[in-house]
Amino acid sequence: MTGSERVMVFGAGGFLGGTICRLLAERGIEYRGFTRSTGDPHRRFDLASGHCYALDTQLGAYKPTVIVNAAAATHGDVLELTRGNVVAVQSLLSSMNGHATNARFIQIGSAAEYGGAPRGTSQDEQAELRPGAAYGYTKLAGSELVLRAQRNGADAVVVRSFNITGPGSPPSTLFGRVLRQLGTTGTIQLGSLEAWRDYVDVRDVAEAVLAVATADGKLPPVLNVGSGKATLARDAINKLIEVSGTKTQIVEGEAHAGHAGSPADAVAWQQADTSLISKHLGWSSKIPLDQSLTDTWTARPRE
Repeated sequence: MTGSERVMVFGAGGFLGGTICRLLAERGIEYRGFTRSTGDPHRRFDLASGHCYALDTQLGAYKPTVIVNAAAATHGDVLELTRGNVVAVQSLLSSMNGHATNARFIQIGSAAEYGGAPRGTSQDEQAELRPGAAYGYTKLAGSELVLRAQRNGADAVVVRSFNITGPGSPPSTLFGRVLRQLGTTGTIQLGSLEAWRDYVDVRDVAEAVLAVATADGKLPPVLNVGSGKATLARDAINKLIEVSGTKTQIVEGEAHAGHAGSPADAVAWQQADTSLISKHLGWSSKIPLDQSLTDTWTARPRE
């Protein structure tokens, strides 16, 4: 890249997007954040419903060298998921094609695009894509749009993140949901915690995105970002309870097909193979899960 990046971050008000923006600020990299949220300090723009001319104007005026799409819909019906994960991606790609043709496009993908794998195995970027629910299908559709643009000459990369944890975990995630109930109730009702997931701290994911944003030369079209180690969801929740020092008891329900924030879905095992991003960018996760959970508890929202 040029060494004088101008980065546009969509989803800047979200869990990962906000962390990316803070890291850019810390490193002195110029950026401009966009969010769907009202009352957020970043500029407001909804990729799924905003007018294309307004988006064209923003890209044409700022002339970004990097566009990061960290915006996503994780919950809702099929229509909401399609708008947030497919229509939004297409609107960004269309605008970039006309007004920022030399920018690097970074799409934040999801391990939900892979679906499950045989227990004990790791999923690399060539793994079979078998989403188990609407969220995974719509994220995959968005990634496929980006990969099509890449095949047609765009500088575009899908950063396929596994389960993101860490300070600021929102209530839409398993840890965020549990976090907000710890110490306020004696028992917490959850679904099945039998799933194994690759948990990676949000700060590590932001570092991976920054590495992709600033790397020179052509990169592989898809890069996995994870810890490389699967952890049983039950063990992770018990660790969070231990860190909290509370006496909270977990009551588990039955496994069922769930949404993106639930481990209790049809996917029993996921574990990332991160050798490709390590080879090309020297990236690997640095924050172990125990530390991530401790930091999550320390940074918990307080009334």
